[in-house]
Amino acid sequence: MLKEAMLAMRVTDLEYAPDIRRLLKAGMLDMQIAGVIVGGEIDIQITEDASGNIAVNDKSTITDEMIQTALITYVGARGNYASPEERMKLEASYDLQRRQLANASGYTDFLTGEAGS
Repeated sequence: MLKEAMLAMRVTDLEYAPDIRRLLKAGMLDMQIAGVIVGGEIDIQITEDASGNIAVNDKSTITDEMIQTALITYVGARGNYASPEERMKLEASYDLQRRQLANASGYTDFLTGEAGS
């Protein structure tokens, strides 16, 4: 998940990995608040040795491409990886993606309960 987000943001320096990880997690929480079932976790371990070398171990389990795309769009909208104009477009795109997921069958559990219960 981190590699895909960094590629989309055109970021190659692992120095930005903690910020992108934070944004991915925030995006996941934002979708969950909207009622979207994310169906996985963001599990990205970042370590830095005494020489300043950064290592990443990404064991994230989100495989749904719609969810991944929305999370990457969230990173673009909320991070400082694009111009202000582009961030505004990405914010609108993310909002639309989140609403579509929140209203799509299979991405929420709003309608799984029995009537009258």
